[in-house]
Amino acid sequence: MAKNHSPIGTSVSEHIEGKLARSKRYREAHARLEPFEQIARIAIMRRAHLGLSQQQVAERMGTTTSVISRIESGQHRTSTETLRRLAEALEGHALLGFEFNGTGKPTRELVAL
Repeated sequence: MAKNHSPIGTSVSEHIEGKLARSKRYREAHARLEPFEQIARIAIMRRAHLGLSQQQVAERMGTTTSVISRIESGQHRTSTETLRRLAEALEGHALLGFEFNGTGKPTRELVAL
């Protein structure tokens, strides 16, 4: 029996959920890129808050708009140096840290890049 499909198709989130359910490789790739998707959301929101275009952020970083586009896609790994420069372009600081699970509550150690 055929499934009922919308004439428009599925939403992006439904599509992702389906692929996550069906493919171990997709789940692994998705988990690996999740932090970069979170960084992308933060960068996009901060850029919008500052009223900057991708071109303006690229100029502040001394790079190209294609680099900004790749970062904002959330589908590419980004070096710590690039993240540091992005944070500065967005008038902030990049933080790098570790989380340790001991007895009780996990502890975090952070350093500004």
